[in-house]
Amino acid sequence: MEEQRITQLEQELEALKLRVAQLEQLHPVPHPTSTPEQSTVATPKKRPAFVKKDDTFSPKIKQIRTRDEWEHMIATIWLPRIAAIFAAIGAIFLFSYASISGWVNPAVRVGSGVLIGLLLIGVGEYQYEKKRRELGVGLVATGTIVSLAALFAGMALYQFYSPGLAFSLELVILFITFGLMLWMASRVLLILVSITGFLLPFLQLADEANVSLFLLYEVILFAALFYAAVRLKTILGFVVSWGFLTIALVTAMSMVGFSPPSTSDEISLLAASLVSYIGTAFTGQRLRMKWNYPSYGAGLIVIASLAVIDWQWGTLIALALAGLAYSIANYSKDAWHNAVGHATVFYAITQIPYDILRLSEQFETLLFACILIGLWFVKRQHMPYQRMIALALYVYFIFDQITQSGMYAAMNDSFRLSVVALVLATSGLIYLLVQQHRAMVEDGTFQISLVVAAVGVLTTYTLLVMELPFYDGLDETNRSTTLSVAYILLALLLVTIGRIRNLSVWRLSGLLLLSVSAIKLLVFDLSFLTLVQKAFVFIGFAIVAFIISRTYFKKRKNN
Repeated sequence: MEEQRITQLEQELEALKLRVAQLEQLHPVPHPTSTPEQSTVATPKKRPAFVKKDDTFSPKIKQIRTRDEWEHMIATIWLPRIAAIFAAIGAIFLFSYASISGWVNPAVRVGSGVLIGLLLIGVGEYQYEKKRRELGVGLVATGTIVSLAALFAGMALYQFYSPGLAFSLELVILFITFGLMLWMASRVLLILVSITGFLLPFLQLADEANVSLFLLYEVILFAALFYAAVRLKTILGFVVSWGFLTIALVTAMSMVGFSPPSTSDEISLLAASLVSYIGTAFTGQRLRMKWNYPSYGAGLIVIASLAVIDWQWGTLIALALAGLAYSIANYSKDAWHNAVGHATVFYAITQIPYDILRLSEQFETLLFACILIGLWFVKRQHMPYQRMIALALYVYFIFDQITQSGMYAAMNDSFRLSVVALVLATSGLIYLLVQQHRAMVEDGTFQISLVVAAVGVLTTYTLLVMELPFYDGLDETNRSTTLSVAYILLALLLVTIGRIRNLSVWRLSGLLLLSVSAIKLLVFDLSFLTLVQKAFVFIGFAIVAFIISRTYFKKRKNN
């Protein structure tokens, strides 16, 4: 009974399903349109533009390569490079053996070498299209080297064609490699083109070098390489190219310097150096280099080129170069180009024809002192560490003037202008210490600046006393006495200034100078001064010491 009942219920259920299906076909049920629910969450406010975003980020963790990754890198990257090198060496050995055995004549050797090189370049391009990048680059590099070596052998060993034709054919190979380098975006090929392109002029074995043509070729070549470095965004390729360009310019400078003067060669050298400086500055800016040291080096190469040329009015060209460096600094926002401009200005004052202008050579020291003062106080065209660099130049200036004063004294000539220049530079340094005292204390350069200023004051004062009209007429004993008295008076003057302005720097300088004077009296003057001179100098020293000490006792009593 129960089974019959279940069967009947199933039949009724199937009948109901059929009836429902028929009704849906006659009257389809419309689907209700869904209305989007309004969110109760408030929309976040727009972040103000002036709110500084949080730049904190988690440090990158260098992942250690697995064994499979090492295997893949060696097999796909390093192995093709090694294979390319060994293939090139093997090809050279094969041709050497074939030539020794007499299997092929020289023409076949050269032609087959060029064809094999081109075939390797084509296979490398095909491998690159098949997504085998490193293998393709290695084959192209190998083919380039083999083709260039074969062309060089045909010119140098067998004289099949002239050096000019060989150079043209080599340029064709180099141009093909350059195009593939841009297409493959390969830094390795860029470096290869830099090396081989630089060496091509030296492989022509010419008896007389054409400096102008050599520089024109090198400038065009490396301009193209700088463009490629910007396009590939490779700083290493740019630096390598600049290095070989610098070697080319230095080579040209040696050829110009050791050969008879040629105006065309000198103009070509100067123009190539200027193009190199402008090109490296522009390329470094496009590559967003923080320190564009190739450009700074190129600026120094321009100065060296001016020194090699040594034109009579080279100072005008040097000043024009300084203006160019300042313009590049303003355009690129790189303050180190101001350093190139400052160095060029210093070089310019050494190239002034003082004899033609009927000026004393000591006028150069006066200009040097004025530029030093400008470095300390002029705010425009400021370079990094300018104050300390100017301080180092001041130290050099002091020792140079000490040497020059000895030379002028040996020739019984006056060095009055040099002393005036020293007085100007030393006065500028003292004013700098007073004006920028707080800034120097904050950056920790005040102590060393004070020591340099003390040495400068002592040197300047000594040379000033030695330049007095009556000093030349004195003997050695009276000269030493005069210097001792001058040091004592200067110490009293420094302490007096310090007491009036209430500055410990001046007082301390005076006390130190007084101590130096005491040592000089006891060690040097005591042995050869006369009794009258000893009494005069030592009593004068004691009086000054008592006066200075008295001022300190008054100060302590008032406090």
